[in-house]
Amino acid sequence: MKKKYYRNKTAVITGAASGIGKEFAIQLTNLKVNLILSDINLAGLKNIESELDSFDTKIIFVQCDVTKKEDVENLAAITLKEMNQVDFVFSNAGVYGIGPLEEFTHQQWEHMINVNIWGMIYVVSAFLPIMLEQEGGHVIVTSSIAGSMGSGMVTPYSTTKFANSGFCEALYGEYKQKGLNVSVICPFPIHTHLIKGAGFSFSSDLFEKYGNKITKEAIEAGKKYYWEEFTKKGSGFLGGFNVEKSVKRFIKKISKKKLYIFDRRYGRLIQYLRGFWPSLYKLLLKISGKRHRKLVEATYDKIIEKSGI
Repeated sequence: MKKKYYRNKTAVITGAASGIGKEFAIQLTNLKVNLILSDINLAGLKNIESELDSFDTKIIFVQCDVTKKEDVENLAAITLKEMNQVDFVFSNAGVYGIGPLEEFTHQQWEHMINVNIWGMIYVVSAFLPIMLEQEGGHVIVTSSIAGSMGSGMVTPYSTTKFANSGFCEALYGEYKQKGLNVSVICPFPIHTHLIKGAGFSFSSDLFEKYGNKITKEAIEAGKKYYWEEFTKKGSGFLGGFNVEKSVKRFIKKISKKKLYIFDRRYGRLIQYLRGFWPSLYKLLLKISGKRHRKLVEATYDKIIEKSGI
């Protein structure tokens, strides 16, 4: 890794209170990076503050809702005031949703688009002028393998993650010659707390049949079951990496200024198959979608069971 690429630089991270964002914060402080850490979850930010107390770097904590343009503009203003520069912007905040496409509500679509797409747009738009004036910087957007290969049963999520990837390609093409580096991170399923904020698009038949008998506790238990199965090694979803290992790989590849960054080599294989072996790629989409539907149906069964129905 090119440690000098990070040493004494400044990074802004959204969605820093947990998961990938939190792990970026921990590993970047080890590389002597000064940080502006933001999240909508103020309590989560305070928890990570106690974990980073021992590091000899400057760290500022800012509560920020990336769906609010004024919050993000305030984040940029604080960064400039406190740090005088910004070398890395990690647009990392994101939300997840699971279930059949026909059952997703307009509100669920809107929430995912607001966080995953508008959040990215607001963050990059706020910090881009600063980086252009500096004549350099690096934008890193957290997408997903679902933004490189369509994934059934998470169609709204996959849609927003493809938008992340397309945005980064266009940003790279437009601003690379002006000194801006761009990377899009595409993790395979890893052990984070992303599922905590996830929404389920339940079958309307399910609620017609069981009504209010389905409990909130059962839904949370179902989400936990889903995520454990989805991210475990050997599940068929190519998961199983822990977040520390994945982020270590991301940091190394960011220092090499890679555009697309995966934590597993399968990512490059998927890109190859889509371009050079489309019939096999279509088969993979079909198999993946069928496997995911089976897991979601098993999750529904778990929720019904936990509700005592």
